[in-house]
Amino acid sequence: MTVKKKALPIMSDSSRCYGCLTCQLYCSLRFEKAVNLSKARIKIRRLVNKDTEFEISFTEDCDNCGICARRCFYGALTQKKAQEAA
Repeated sequence: MTVKKKALPIMSDSSRCYGCLTCQLYCSLRFEKAVNLSKARIKIRRLVNKDTEFEISFTEDCDNCGICARRCFYGALTQKKAQEAA
């Protein structure tokens, strides 16, 4: 019998996002096995009339795997540790 590990929540801080889309790229690679940003479970959107402000959102299909947080260079995405989630 295999026990499936429960994914830990991803926390986002859009004030630290630079819009590099690295998180979307790796997410799409994980699910699609190819770069297809429209298929990523995380979405980064530039705010209207704000060149340096972004909105971070997740689709309902996001399983909190944490690949986006592990690849975020700027700390805009983090994954809670097990003791924090309990």
